[in-house]
Amino acid sequence: MNDWWADFYNDTIAELFLVRDEAAELDFLVERLELRPDFLVYDQCCGIGNLAIGLARRGFRAVGADLCAPYIERARRDAAGLPCEFSCADAFTYRPPESCDGAYNWYSSFGYADQDARNLEMLRRAFESLKPGGRFALDFLNAPAVYRDFKPRMERGSPGGPRVVRECNIDVLRGRLEQRWTTTNAAGRCSERTSSVKLYPPHQLAELLRDAGFRDIELLGSVTGTAVNVESPRCIAVGRKP
Repeated sequence: MNDWWADFYNDTIAELFLVRDEAAELDFLVERLELRPDFLVYDQCCGIGNLAIGLARRGFRAVGADLCAPYIERARRDAAGLPCEFSCADAFTYRPPESCDGAYNWYSSFGYADQDARNLEMLRRAFESLKPGGRFALDFLNAPAVYRDFKPRMERGSPGGPRVVRECNIDVLRGRLEQRWTTTNAAGRCSERTSSVKLYPPHQLAELLRDAGFRDIELLGSVTGTAVNVESPRCIAVGRKP
């Protein structure tokens, strides 16, 4: 299998997609994961670690893992002096060395593999990372909304500066969103990358979480906590480890 995600991400994508105001996401995670001061939280596929760092600033301990070494280096720099630890590791196999009180996988960092069985392994690692009673949140695309409001092209950034152009199509026979990303960095250098993600509808996400061992599963449409529907911008599945 071509694990395209191993070398997909770069600084331009990080700046234009991962640097953002995350207060609402942090509020959601604290509430839905039922976090209390000094709880240990696992950020699976943490990217540059901004959510984990935000939680650490709110009084929690955090561990994060991501396969992108430059992102982990940046997370470690930004977390200096905070109760955060970051590992360059594969979320399909990695488990934190200490059992956690809560865990999450954010920004659609799931569904990359072709086979459902392999994607399920990532959820099993999240399940195994938790103490009994710990809760897990999976933030994902809302597949019905993607189909309904499909946009073949998206641009972010500005001409003359860092910029990302995403061109995509839906492979309806395989149920996958195929994407080509053209990034232009601050120095004007361009590069191209491709990505592919399985468009799991909400009920299938719930089934996968159950197969991984989670119970009491909720499907939410955004960080406001509303139930998911065809107009929801996201699908956030939240489950508990018995």
